[in-house]
Amino acid sequence: MVGVEFICPLINDVKNPNKNIPRAMHLSLFIIFTIFVAFAYGASLLMDVESIMGSPLPFIDYANAVFGKSGLIIAAVMAVTATCSTMNTILSAVPKMLHGMAENKQAFPQLKITNKHNVPWVGTLMMAVGIMIPFFIFGIDALIPLIIAATTSWLLAYCVAHIDVIVLRKRLPNQERPYKTPFYPVPQILGIAGMLYVAANNSPAPEMTQLVYTIAGSILLVLSVIGALWVKLYMKRGLFEPDMS
Repeated sequence: MVGVEFICPLINDVKNPNKNIPRAMHLSLFIIFTIFVAFAYGASLLMDVESIMGSPLPFIDYANAVFGKSGLIIAAVMAVTATCSTMNTILSAVPKMLHGMAENKQAFPQLKITNKHNVPWVGTLMMAVGIMIPFFIFGIDALIPLIIAATTSWLLAYCVAHIDVIVLRKRLPNQERPYKTPFYPVPQILGIAGMLYVAANNSPAPEMTQLVYTIAGSILLVLSVIGALWVKLYMKRGLFEPDMS
């Protein structure tokens, strides 16, 4: 999960966001893709497929194969860095997204509240509590299926975003837009197909499949019901009516 959409909350903090936000997202994707290709190619030279597939933490084995005993330290630094990056994303970018949604009446109005540093602290606190609850309920052993279920939900959200682009292009072809995706509709079709394939094959073990989809389905069901009620009762709009404001 790359999550370049978390660049979007910077829209009010950068010069010329219409050009620089898409440019930053494209550059990030290119850099991540290059790193992934280099990682996979290097692993193919130093490790066999069986050891990669059978390892719970293949990046640690890869680091050991490249750097020897010191590889564990390098892998630990990588893991801590990735964890800090994820926490920054969840506790900084997501609350900003929720803050923007609240400003447009798309989320609870309490999420608009900020402190003197312009930090949406209500959203930050909500995300922190939301992260802790599953650990207290399910324990650390459920971490892997919880992460897979969450990423599955995220993949389906990306599919919806692609569908939104297709629908809006059809319904509002002349609407002014800050960014126009190139090669339309090829990226949308390939994106939807690729993400559905990943979502359908994301379970590392057959016995975990039912649990993953149960968790993901429950999350999506609850959020869908809340979203539908919010749009109809609070926003007083149709469920598939575009927001032109």
